[in-house]
Parts: sequence; structure tokens; C-alpha cells
Amino acid sequence: MLLNAFDVDPGVDERTLELQAGELIDLGLRADLLVVSARQNNYEPLAGTLIHSLEQQFGICVGVLPKALDLSRGSIGAWVSPPLDELRPTSKLQQESTTRFKRIAVVESPADLEDGSDRPWPVFRQLFSLLAVLPLQGIHCPVVATPLLSAGNQAVAPERLFPDLLSCCRNGFRHVPDLERLIVFDRQREPLDLLAERIDLELGRSPGVRDVVPLGDLDKLRIELLGLLRGFGRLHPLLAAEVDLSELSYLLAIDQVSPVALGMHSRRLVERLVRHRLGWQKGGLYQGLQAMQRRELDPWIVSCLHQVRVFGNWMGHPSAPERQLSVTPVDLATMLAALHRVLETYPWR
Repeated sequence: MLLNAFDVDPGVDERTLELQAGELIDLGLRADLLVVSARQNNYEPLAGTLIHSLEQQFGICVGVLPKALDLSRGSIGAWVSPPLDELRPTSKLQQESTTRFKRIAVVESPADLEDGSDRPWPVFRQLFSLLAVLPLQGIHCPVVATPLLSAGNQAVAPERLFPDLLSCCRNGFRHVPDLERLIVFDRQREPLDLLAERIDLELGRSPGVRDVVPLGDLDKLRIELLGLLRGFGRLHPLLAAEVDLSELSYLLAIDQVSPVALGMHSRRLVERLVRHRLGWQKGGLYQGLQAMQRRELDPWIVSCLHQVRVFGNWMGHPSAPERQLSVTPVDLATMLAALHRVLETYPWR
């Protein structure tokens, strides 16, 4: 469940920090890199830890993984596995889960690091230092999923993680040009709610955009859109392998929605569709729509694509207090109708 998200660089599409609550296996994430934390050289799968979940639910024993890149002895204090599909067959439970990740990174806390104080905990600085090095080693990870590192068995208070996490997101993304999405997840919602409040405070954004809004009179449109999404994979199987439809489908499967989650997931889907239609591997949505216009795409479809883009930007970008608007059912209806038109007419000939 997406609790909050924001665009780290509003001038560049698809550079986002997202907060998601739930068990990893149930979140439906697709990531190039899954990050876990551990004490130095201690990978014991204690109950309740992510290392334990990986072993029980995915058949992955972190302690015996080979290391494609080992920086654990230096200041970065982390290492990265080879691609997991080269190492072992996919377990039945993992096949049934929509959560997918290609590699695992382990960020280690030094055994002698004092953890009784209230000073900021450095684990996210270690993570961003690792991410900056990866492209130099030919390891490209546009989507990274991480729990609140060290907040589990290591019992570091989440509040100690927030300063470095937010500072890294403000400044660290520019040093990691490969990074498009950083997904922070936790099985407990409470610490993520605290982080979501810090994000809203820093952005000057009203917390109301994270409130769940009943779709009520929009139920017919919601059900039709859900049907379109479910049929989209059958109509476009090659595209469905590249574009993750599960997040938005999950969101629309219930009769209430968070505007932030709806805006971010919808914009991401449209961006993927535009890239695919243009044959691009990378590129922002606005630039893609300009290219589509030059190809004389129907102006009405272009306007629908822009409607989804602008709604997503509204949810992801900070705005001045005097320009803040509350999201109304009319806004949701406009965005959902535009997305419906975009999907039913794809590939927009």
C-alpha cells in the first residue's frame, strides 16, 4: 500500500521516493535491487527480520550468497549479489508472488557503532554511497527497494534514520543518475506514517492528499477501468512484461483511494506506455508527449495523456501554501476518465 510519495527533482520525471506499508511478498514490487541491513558479518535469519522472510518466503539464504561487488571492508560497508536468476531456481512461493527483485544488497552496521544515542544513524548514507558506485561497476539499478534499514532487529529508532534519508533524497539522487525510484517499505505502518508527515512538512504539502477518498459515484468508472487493466495484459502480452499493471490494479480493486497513490501509479503507467510506443528506453513523460505530438497523434488523446501527467505532478510536486488545492471527486473523475481513454485506445494509431 502506497502511503506517500514525492518527486525528488520536480524538473525530471520518474525520480521519486515512495513509502509502502506491508509484507514484502504481498506488496507487488518490481525492483532491480532489494536492500537489507545486518550487523557486520551477522546474517542470522532471526524471526521477524527481512533476512528471515527472504529465507522462508523466497528460499534465499543471504549468508551464503556470492558477492558480485564487495565493499564491506571500507567506509561504504556493503556488498551486492550477482543476479539472482543466475544462482537458483525460482521457488513456488516466489512464483505466486507479484514481488520481483533482481539482486540483493546488504548494508552492514559496524559491530562497534554506538547505538544507544539519539544521533542520526548513517545507514542510508552508506546505501547512497553504494548506489553511486554501482554504475561504475556495470550494475544498473533504476528501481531500489529498501526497508527502514536497521529499524528491525537492530532496534534503531526510526526517527534516527529520517534526517540522513531525507538529506540523501534531496542531494544524493543527483549523484546517482541511474536511480529512478527509491521505495521504502515496512511491515509496520506507524514508522512510515511518521516519515510521511516529515515529508509533507518539508514539502509544505497538505497531508490531506494522503487521505483515503471514497470513490462512491465513480464506482462504475472504477470497475470499467479495472476491467481494462486486467484485459490489457492479454491484448498486449509483450508490453505487459515490461509495464507493471499490478500496482494500479490493486489500488482500483477497492472502492476508496489515496489521491497520491492514484496519481503516482497512473503517471508511471502512462510514462511506460509512452516510452514503449516511442521505442525509448529512458526519457521523461513530458518530452515523450512532445514527441508524440510531432508524430501527429490525435490531439484529444494527447490531452488525456497530459491530464494524467499533470494530476501525477500535482500529487508528487511541492506547491506554495497559497496555491494548494484539495482533491475533489471531480478531480478524481477527470483523471480516471482520461486514463480510461488512454488505455482503451492504446496504441494510439
